[in-house]
Amino acid sequence: MKNVVWIVQQDATPDNTVLGVFDNPREAGEFAEAIKDEFVDHVLIQQFQIGYKFTDGSSRYSA
Repeated sequence: MKNVVWIVQQDATPDNTVLGVFDNPREAGEFAEAIKDEFVDHVLIQQFQIGYKFTDGSSRYSA
């Protein structure tokens, strides 16, 4: 069982909409690359541990 996911989100709006959740950074990166023109300079990929709580903080994989 994996204990990490990579979440692709956009930060062009205040709610940081989640665009996709992936089990590896390669898939997250490919998806982010495919949609980057829809959210110019606002697509982020973040790595989260399963069981993550907002108060735990996060680890940015790439932006």
